Amino acid sequence: MNTILWDGENIFPEKIESFKKFLRKYLTSVSRIELLQDTQFHYDPESDEFLNSEIQEYYYLWSIT
Repeated sequence: MNTILWDGENIFPEKIESFKKFLRKYLTSVSRIELLQDTQFHYDPESDEFLNSEIQEYYYLWSIT
């Protein structure tokens, strides 16, 4: 059974906190921070994936760079 880390309820691993900071900074720099409005960063550490598909797409690109 997978453990899901819920944004606001759990402490994320350092790598995920780094990604969250990067994504917020990036979206702010391109004036698109509203894309994160009301978006939760729910993360599955066993599969190294976010439950939100849009965040997962950014995370995938960030993780391969």
